[in-house]
This record gives sequence, C-alpha cells and structure tokens, in this order.
Amino acid sequence: MATSVTSQGLVAGADKVILAARPYLEFTKLFSTNFQAVGSTQYSGIAVNVLAASSENFGAGAGYTHPTNTIKPATITLSAHRKSTFTIGDVDALTNELAPCWAEMGPKAGEAIGKYVVQTIMGLLTYSAATAQITQATTASLADFTALHAAAIGKDLDPAQCVLILEPVTYSKLLAVLPQYVIGSDEAVRTGMIGRFLGFKAVVCSPNCSKASAANANNGFGFIVPEGAIASANRVVTPVREGGNLIEFGTITDEATGFAFGQRVVVDADQGTCSWSVDTLFGTALSLQSSNGAPGFYQLKTA
Repeated sequence: MATSVTSQGLVAGADKVILAARPYLEFTKLFSTNFQAVGSTQYSGIAVNVLAASSENFGAGAGYTHPTNTIKPATITLSAHRKSTFTIGDVDALTNELAPCWAEMGPKAGEAIGKYVVQTIMGLLTYSAATAQITQATTASLADFTALHAAAIGKDLDPAQCVLILEPVTYSKLLAVLPQYVIGSDEAVRTGMIGRFLGFKAVVCSPNCSKASAANANNGFGFIVPEGAIASANRVVTPVREGGNLIEFGTITDEATGFAFGQRVVVDADQGTCSWSVDTLFGTALSLQSSNGAPGFYQLKTA
C-alpha cells in the first residue's frame, strides 16, 4: 500500500481500505485496465490498451520489423465518482493510528467501493451483449465443468486467456466435485476465486452474475470472458483547491493492482466534527468498439 497522506490515523485507515478492497480489485486485473494514481475529472476519456499477439515464420517480408501483434485501444469514460464517507467526532483521531475508528471505518469504506467496482463490471455481462451463448446440459459433475474447456475451444477461444465466471450456486456445485488437492487451500472457498484451473486463466464466483438468458428465461449460469473483452480505467479526484474546510488530502494506491483512491478530510467548524472520505473515479466498458477487433464474450446457459 502506498499513500501520500501523513497523519498517522489516516495512514492506518488507508492501509485497512486497501486490505478490504483488494479481493474485489484483483477481479479487475483479470481483464484490461488502465489504473494510474494521477488526478482527473469525471467524464474524462481514458484509453485502455487491448493487446493481441500472434506469431509467424521468419522469412522474406516477415523480418524483425514486420509486426505480428496489435494494440487496439478501447475508450473508457470515467463516469462514476464514487465515495464512502464517515463523520468523525474528534479531529484528534487523525493523528492517532490506534484510534478504534480506523479499524472499523477503513475496512467498511474499502469494501463498499470494491463491491461497487465489481458490480459495475458484471453489469456489462448480459445475454444481449454476448457474442453468443453456450449451452451446457447440466453442471452436476466435474466432467460437465471440464466440458466448458472444450466449448471455449469450439468458439475459437484460448481458454488459458479466458476467465470462467460462475454464479454462486453453480460455483458451489463446482466446489462439491473438485478433487481435494484443489480445495486443500482455503482460497477457493474464502475468496471465491480459483487460479488457473479447468484450462482457464481463472475460475471466479460472482454474486453479481446475471442469470437472465433471454427475455423471459433465467437459466444462465456464467460467462466465458477473454482477458481483453472488458476494459476498466481508474483515477483519483484532485481537489479544486486546498485550504478552507479541506484540511488534508492524499492518495492511496493498491500496489498489487494499481487501483488508486483519494482520501480527504473536511471539517465542520460549527459542529466541531470532521468527515473522512475515500473516493475514486472509475469507468468500465466492453472493449469491442468501432470494429477495433477486441474479443467478445460468451454466456453459459443450461438446456
């Protein structure tokens, strides 16, 4: 965790914000991102690079200056300025890293914004936006789940570059049929995320996964999403001016993901209180834009 704030209480709070938000933010890093701890304004457009790589035989006309790979940017609008604010009754807490409030407020603020980020991303994955649907008869055995690997290949996807996202009931069915060596660690249960497994880049449980598979049908159970199909951008909000009732401002950056938050304290001299806020600018969109060649995604549904 990196932060520019100096008050000991705020440093303690910032650390707890990151620890609570990180499990959610790690979900974003499965896809294309542009996270930089620099100031910006709401509705700014940010370019997020979507990379595609291939290879060719070296030869005439195919030398070391002949490109085989592409970088096709997707434009993301920082449409959401999201904040989480607590009122602190005593300004002295800002200089006390052991004040009980930081152990309570930091995790809650980080979790609130982290959940919002994942919900926003998952809101893009709908049956109407999917490239196509993949029908799986059932998900009652490990063989049913491994069949999804073959289904991805059948759609000309490289599963190793795709994320398998499952709704919670289906994910629990997967846990029930997994070999013990997979669930011997508590990560699959505690975080709802399995690393490289079933041939996929990652297998993830998402409580925000849409089950709607048609206008009046709800038999969807997940999505196969290539790593470049979703793009997200994040910035911090720079105060218009310092001074006045703004007594401290700084940034918090999660070193594991690059996601950045702003942190500011404003005072109400009349009431004798101060308010502590964590905020961020965030935007996300499907990468396939203006025929830029970015990949689409596939919805999974039962028969």
